[in-house]
Amino acid sequence: MKKQPINKIRVAHLMQVLHFGGKENGIVNLVNNTDSEIFENYIITFLKGGSLQKMVDPQRCTVVSTGRKWGNDSTLPFKVGRQLHQNKIDVLHTHAWSTLIEGFGGAKLARTPVLIHGEHGTMKDDSRKHKIVQRFIWDRFDRILSVSEVLSEQLAERIGYPKEKIHTLVNGVDLKKFADSTHFNGYKKLVDLPEDTPVFGSVGRLVEVKNYPLLLRAAKKVIAKIPHARLLLVGAGPLYPETKALIRELGIEKNTIFIRWRKNIPAYIRAMDVFILPSFSEGMSNTILEAMACSRSVIATDVGGNPELVSHNKTGLLVPSDDDEAMAAAIVDLLENTEKRRRFAVAGRQKVEQKFTFKQMIRRYEKLYIELAEEKLDLSPELRENISRWRNEEHRVSALPELEAVEEV
Repeated sequence: MKKQPINKIRVAHLMQVLHFGGKENGIVNLVNNTDSEIFENYIITFLKGGSLQKMVDPQRCTVVSTGRKWGNDSTLPFKVGRQLHQNKIDVLHTHAWSTLIEGFGGAKLARTPVLIHGEHGTMKDDSRKHKIVQRFIWDRFDRILSVSEVLSEQLAERIGYPKEKIHTLVNGVDLKKFADSTHFNGYKKLVDLPEDTPVFGSVGRLVEVKNYPLLLRAAKKVIAKIPHARLLLVGAGPLYPETKALIRELGIEKNTIFIRWRKNIPAYIRAMDVFILPSFSEGMSNTILEAMACSRSVIATDVGGNPELVSHNKTGLLVPSDDDEAMAAAIVDLLENTEKRRRFAVAGRQKVEQKFTFKQMIRRYEKLYIELAEEKLDLSPELRENISRWRNEEHRVSALPELEAVEEV
C-alpha cells in the first residue's frame, strides 16, 4: 500500500559506526551533497559517535543511533525498525554484510517501502549458510549494488547470486579538493625531505585486508637498491602497533616516515612520487582515485576493482597479490623512471576526469533513489516538480562548481 504523498524522499543509510574508512567516507559525502529539495537524509548507526560523525552536515543529514549492546544483540532489528518507523523512512540503504540482516528485519517491521543493499568489497562467503542467507535476503531487496564490475562478477561467482541482478555504481572523487598538481612542487617539505628524495607510500586504515606487511617487505627490497628512497605511510587502525613493530623488525626505520591521520591528506599524497595500494581485496578504492586525481602514478595489487581504475602500463602498474618481489620491482621501476611516472600521472588524472568525478557519483545515486521512489511511493506535486527540475538540468554534472567532499582518510 502506498503512503500519503511525500514532499521529500527520506533516505536512511544503516552503518555500524561512523569511524573513518572508505565506505563510511563515501556515505558521508553522499548525504552531505544530495539535492536538499528532493532528499531528506538519515544515517542510522548501531553504535554512537565515531570520528567521522563531525563531518556530517547537520543541515543535510540527521544521525541517530540504535544503541547496540556489547556482543551479539538480538534486539537490533527491532531497534532499527523503531528508528525507521519514527523517522518515516522511505528508502533504507544497507551497506555490506554487517548491516544486512538487521536492516532487512527492521525494514520489514517498519514496512519501509524501498530497500537497497550495497556491497563495497569485503564479501561474507566463508560458509554455505552465509551465502544462502545473503541470496535469500538480496532477492527481497529492490536493488543490489556493487562499486565495481569486477566486484559484481565476484559476488555472482562466490555468493551464487545472478550477475544481472547486481547493479554497478562506481565511486567518484572531488576534483576541486584533489586539484591537478602536476606542476606543483614543495610537498615533500611536509615530511622534512629534500624535493629530489624518491618517495613511495600509502594512505589508509591499518587493517588486515589492506595488507601493509606486503608494502613493508617490498620497501626493504626497494631501499636495498635505492638507499636514499623513503617510505611514507599515513594511517591508523587496530594494526598500528604490529605495523610499527614490523618496520623495526625489517630494519627500515631510518627510511620510513610513519604518521597517523592528518587532515590534509591530498598534500601527503602529493609528497609521494608513487602511491601504493597493497590490499588483499578491494571494491573500488577511493584512495586510488584520489592519488590519480592528485596526478600521482599508482601501483596496486591486481585484485577486486583495482584493474578498473589502474590500467596496467597506462595509468599505473598492477602486481600480483601478496608478491613482494613483484611489488618491489614495480616501485623501483617507477622511482627510477621519471618520464614513465609523469605519463602515468597525466593519464590517471584524465581517466578520473572522464569517468570518476564526485558529481557523477552523486548524480548516479540520486537517479537510483528517484526512480525507485517514483515506482513505489506517492509523490506530492511539489516533489514531482523538483524532480522534473532535477531532470531538466542536463548540464548539471559538467557545469556546476565542485561539491564539497570529506577527505579520504
